[in-house]
Amino acid sequence: MVQLDIILAVVGLLSCANAVFYYIFVAIRAKWSQHCHRSACKPILWSLVGVSLVLIVGTAAAFWVLCFPFWHPVSGFICVAKMNLLLEQWQGAAPQSHITQLDSCRHSSISPATASASCASILGMPKIALLFLARDALPHQELWKAWLGSAAGLVNTKCVKGLPCQTFGSSYWQTLQEVCGDTHHNSNLTILDRQHMFSVYVHNWPNSTAFDPDSVFYNQEVPYRVETEWGGHSLAEASKRLLRTALQDPLNQRFVLISEDSIPLYPPATIYQQLMLEDKSRINACKLMFWRRQMNRYHKHPGFGNEGIMPDMWRKHWQWFALIRKHAQVVADDKTIIDIFAKHCYTFREGKKNKEQECFSDEHYISTLLAMHGLDHETDCLGVNMHADWAHKNGSHPKAYTQEETTPGLLSSLRLPLHGCNYDAAIDSSNHVFKHMNTLSERDCIGDPQPPVQWLGYQCPMFARKFPSDTVSTALDVFMEQDSHGVQLLSR
Repeated sequence: MVQLDIILAVVGLLSCANAVFYYIFVAIRAKWSQHCHRSACKPILWSLVGVSLVLIVGTAAAFWVLCFPFWHPVSGFICVAKMNLLLEQWQGAAPQSHITQLDSCRHSSISPATASASCASILGMPKIALLFLARDALPHQELWKAWLGSAAGLVNTKCVKGLPCQTFGSSYWQTLQEVCGDTHHNSNLTILDRQHMFSVYVHNWPNSTAFDPDSVFYNQEVPYRVETEWGGHSLAEASKRLLRTALQDPLNQRFVLISEDSIPLYPPATIYQQLMLEDKSRINACKLMFWRRQMNRYHKHPGFGNEGIMPDMWRKHWQWFALIRKHAQVVADDKTIIDIFAKHCYTFREGKKNKEQECFSDEHYISTLLAMHGLDHETDCLGVNMHADWAHKNGSHPKAYTQEETTPGLLSSLRLPLHGCNYDAAIDSSNHVFKHMNTLSERDCIGDPQPPVQWLGYQCPMFARKFPSDTVSTALDVFMEQDSHGVQLLSR
């Protein structure tokens, strides 16, 4: 990938040169005003003024062209990575494969006895593993219950098209509708059983009993949990344990790490459609300029280099990733690099080094590991699956929204419509692709032509944080009253 960071570096040098010319101009004017005639000095002074103006205009124009249209509230440097993605397209590389996980359905044989199998396994519908990383309880349990519940009975019509249409209306279809339909009459089915797009896994503190039997997170805790702390290496360990457990289900093809104070920004079908369209992991494992990878953390810990992690392999990413299965397997299988990070990457809270030498495994481990496996080109260079407001941060934490700020307008703005995220088109597209099994007709099986699937782009976040516990009722109201609020967050 061509690194347009170099171009931004040139822009920075132009800015510095402009400052240098300005000071030279001031110095010459102050010195020569006493030793030369005004008419003799004037051409030189005006030449310096002209050069200075050209540099100012050139710097401003370069910043406008390269950065401003793609300036991202989560991280300003995303403008460069976005330009890299555009450059890939100009060079003939599509942002996603023509054949995506949205189209790859592998059907299983079906019989009346298959009613005990899952709908996703019969249709071969890949799933997204939602990996919740929490300390104890998840404050937005009711919101997630409503969100997952709205996906009940929805199936990917692209998977249905591959089924034998000549049997439509037969016992085959009756069995399929029984397995895949929104069977509320079956009291043994949970919210998770009634939807076929997502799996749920939770890592909270060991021996936590935070979830009641009626919670959508009940019995979804992963085994062998560790006690996590902010910034600690334990966060990387917890992420690995979530991935290892989720990888046991072969249907899981995307793996999304979610915080306890996060909420979704789109209906289930839209998020599913977007992540399955993408062929890259939403994590920044690209080799960018050294300050973008926070090389100071690397150089303050010589042990990394001594144990084989070279400087050009060091990476920096946001914690909340969305990985493709291939990358999730690499992380789950790794035993070497995680041990190196355990020895050399720690914070002042862990009592080993002072604050100036702190290092955060959850911000470096996975992206560095992928780079060492030569997989950095398979990541999106952005890693903004989770929106967070760092422009108004609170110390080392992003902004926490208040109850008054949690409005439909806020959630709409967090979708970043000004950054090329056409959410109305994406939601409308997913409403065509995903339908309730009980409402399908023979035409859906045959496969009538559909409009092209609308994708949002890697720069568009799917989730947002931080929404603390005092926003629970307000956020739930926004979701449940979506029709009156005019922002769709639940599937219909």
